[in-house]
Amino acid sequence: MIKRANNKKKKGFTLIELIIVLAVMAIIALIAIPNFAAVRNNSKNKADLQSCETIKRTVLMLVSDETVIVKTGTTISFVPGTATAKNDTNELSEEEAGKIDEALKEVKAPQGNKIVSTDGTKPIDATSGCDKYSITINDGEVVVKTVEK
Repeated sequence: MIKRANNKKKKGFTLIELIIVLAVMAIIALIAIPNFAAVRNNSKNKADLQSCETIKRTVLMLVSDETVIVKTGTTISFVPGTATAKNDTNELSEEEAGKIDEALKEVKAPQGNKIVSTDGTKPIDATSGCDKYSITINDGEVVVKTVEK
């Protein structure tokens, strides 16, 4: 009878083993979570830069096709989702603004926390994020950047 009780094998983990596993998992989480947030923010900024490039190509196409006629030095504010391309320098008719809005209706609002631009400048931190795009047309060159809230 005693032999039979001793022959039973103990199954399961000890409390110490479980605590060690939890401690290792906590350390891994402490390392991984900040890196995940940085990767997420970086991907949002890259998406904003791609949106700027899309806007640039679209506006270049509209200007070269003479669908939209603009004077050099024209700056346009574009807020996605509101269907209003507002001309900051008052050189764009409402009809032309409507054509730009129609061409850019699929562009999403900026999501990142940096001001990005198609002119090759380094991204700049935006304290409150970005919510619209600024489009500047100068001698056939188009520069698009995100604008801080």
